[in-house]
Amino acid sequence: MHAVVFDMDGTLLDSVPTVSRAYADTIRSLGGPPVSPDEVVAGWHVGHTERVLAHFLGRTCGPAEVERFHAYLDPAVAELRPFPGIPALLDEVADAGMRLGVFTAATRRVAASMLAAAGIAARFDVVVAGDEVDNPKPAPDGLLLVLRQLGVPAEATAYVGDAEVDLDCANAAGSLGVHAGWGARAGVRTGAHPVAARPYDVLSLLVAPRRRTATARPAKAAPGECPADRQIS
Repeated sequence: MHAVVFDMDGTLLDSVPTVSRAYADTIRSLGGPPVSPDEVVAGWHVGHTERVLAHFLGRTCGPAEVERFHAYLDPAVAELRPFPGIPALLDEVADAGMRLGVFTAATRRVAASMLAAAGIAARFDVVVAGDEVDNPKPAPDGLLLVLRQLGVPAEATAYVGDAEVDLDCANAAGSLGVHAGWGARAGVRTGAHPVAARPYDVLSLLVAPRRRTATARPAKAAPGECPADRQIS
């Protein structure tokens, strides 16, 4: 593998509850139907902020509606953190000589603020946001743009995500889709993709990809040994 590209919400960052609540509050404040955060998550595959709001409000949305969304989201951004194990995984992938990228359905504004608040923005060579491509996931447009900017072939790249659309996006691009099992997103077909139960399983799947359809379960580390140093058997 030459590169690993990550989804953001629910993969790098424990942000799905925060973002979905901001959407639900925004939709309600704009006169839309009452929707739960879970319903928002089920529908936000339609794309970036304007498209998600338009989907639930049933009308075209623009800058005013987007600013209303940010009024709910921005105060909570400072509290966002990466999932446990993500910073160490990013270090390990970089140490293994692989490039790092992000393709997220979020807008550039949201992605930049959230990755910066979580303290990991500088780790990535390339970030592509949902408002920078025409077609949302599962179309491969955004992932292919990341790969062009990284200068790496699709077949030598893994795309790690917590949702079915992430894995379908990887397939459409010709890359390896890895399910981020720690994100616990419902509705992902089991057995169809390699699964990393924890962030440190990702590198083991790429270094020793011998059990593609099984959840990665690291061997017990010897005293003083980091679990990420053990390959999956």
